[in-house]
Amino acid sequence: MDTDHLAITRPILSDDEVRASKAREEVHNKARHRSESAVKVILSLQFLEVTAFFGVYLSLIVYLQDVLHGDSASNVSTVSSWAGVCYLMPVLGAAIADSYWGKYKTTLVSLSISVLGMAMLTTSATLPSLRPPPCAHNGHCPPATPTQSLLFFSGIYLCGIGIGASKAVFISFAAEQFDDDASERGAGSKSKASYFSWYYAVANMGMLTAGTLLVWVQDKVSWGLGYGICASLVAAAVVSLAATAPVYRMLPPAGSPLKGVLQVLVAFSRKVKLTVPRDAGELYEGEDVKNPSLHSPARERLQHTDQFRCLDRAAIVTAEDLEDGDHRPWTLCTVTQVEELKTLLRLVPIWLTSAVYFVANTQAQTTFVQQGTKTDSRITIGAVSISIPAASLTSIQTVCAAAFVALYNRAVAPAAPFKPLQLMGLGHATAGIAVAMAACTEARRLRIAMEGESAAAAAMGIAWLLPQYVVMAVSDASLSVGQLEFFYDQAPATMRGASTAFYFLSLSLGNLINSQLVTLVASVTAAGGRTGWFPPELDDGHLDYYFLLVVAVAVVNFAVFIALVRNYTPKRVR
Repeated sequence: MDTDHLAITRPILSDDEVRASKAREEVHNKARHRSESAVKVILSLQFLEVTAFFGVYLSLIVYLQDVLHGDSASNVSTVSSWAGVCYLMPVLGAAIADSYWGKYKTTLVSLSISVLGMAMLTTSATLPSLRPPPCAHNGHCPPATPTQSLLFFSGIYLCGIGIGASKAVFISFAAEQFDDDASERGAGSKSKASYFSWYYAVANMGMLTAGTLLVWVQDKVSWGLGYGICASLVAAAVVSLAATAPVYRMLPPAGSPLKGVLQVLVAFSRKVKLTVPRDAGELYEGEDVKNPSLHSPARERLQHTDQFRCLDRAAIVTAEDLEDGDHRPWTLCTVTQVEELKTLLRLVPIWLTSAVYFVANTQAQTTFVQQGTKTDSRITIGAVSISIPAASLTSIQTVCAAAFVALYNRAVAPAAPFKPLQLMGLGHATAGIAVAMAACTEARRLRIAMEGESAAAAAMGIAWLLPQYVVMAVSDASLSVGQLEFFYDQAPATMRGASTAFYFLSLSLGNLINSQLVTLVASVTAAGGRTGWFPPELDDGHLDYYFLLVVAVAVVNFAVFIALVRNYTPKRVR
């Protein structure tokens, strides 16, 4: 009977297990399918956001020059300051998302703010009463009134603040869609890697669309129509994001990753007078304390290092630190917490060199475009003549950057992959080369311009600017890919979600430095009634001298980067 009973029950249990296994597999497949569907929607919305943002950014300096009649120095400073604010906002957006609103709400609110800014910008560019009249035949260009300037600049800054705050949050929100059971089996991590590759492709497609179609509409048809299309794209993104809310996996805010850093600093300040023990084994490890935050899978156990030993005071155990077996995180920290702060301190100098790098990189969106407005925009290929707006030159950089990354991934990386710091070094070096090429090109253009009206028909063609954009594309792709990979790998595991904010923050600081540098150079070189390097008429100035100054900055920055890399201590995991 027992045998018969087993013969009966085993098939039943086996069928139950099969059904349960199929049910689990079905749940996993549905979750994975839902994640992929959510990310496809997010990628589509990111395309709209990136296209609208660069639709404003790429042509902004041309609008300031041709419509608002600003001088060359103030135009470069204005664009760099605006870009600096835009790329500073991801840090604020990430902090709000992690601490209060969550990623979905932060993205939705931020993009809604940008819609308001886009509407103001479109109104300013459309109504004749809200922009200065065109230049007179005698060359006099009336400046914008305070009301006109207030509306325009309020619009672009609301637009920049809104889109900027959503950038890093939107990226991490998409990656968050894969944090399900599938990730435990490896599918989630592969899907995340695939997402970041697709995001890079979508971002480049958005930049290319903005640099060709939108810039052409703004330059050849109407500024109001061009900005109106940008506003429509962001509005469509907001409506679609709100309508597809049920599709997304939304996690509550987990708290700021900087909390651990603050705990170490507070604990250190309370024990600043204590003596650090010579034996690191006497420092607090935390293995004997039941605290999930210290032993979660997301937190790596880091080895002790001797650098910044003064911070080890935060891990010194005193009689007051442990009471009733409870851990006091604001008075006693683990070695891992202290090492996480040390890791950040090691990364900051290298991050600063990346910020200075963008002083050279941002020339492609500012002074390089100014160069282009003073050239013959026609490129003749056989019997076909094509007119290229100056702001569209950045599209060439976008295409070349994407081609370089594809070539590197397909041909170079499988055979001899560069390390992240090597890629960053290549980016630093080629940035100086690109700006040096721009200096030579500008010197030639000024020489042609000085020959007088008789040489007007032989004005330098815009094609002369293409080499500097190609080299800058290699630089941009190398530095960006290397920096993102390096910071993701070396940043503490609990802060990897905010690693994209480091990239945008370096962009912000680089643009702000460039803005202040242009303002300072224009003021110093124009002192005493001299023409200066940035006069209202670019042909009367010396943009080539400014390029040489930027090359000098890039060379010094590259030398500092090399010194930091040679002395860098990588993160070590226990």
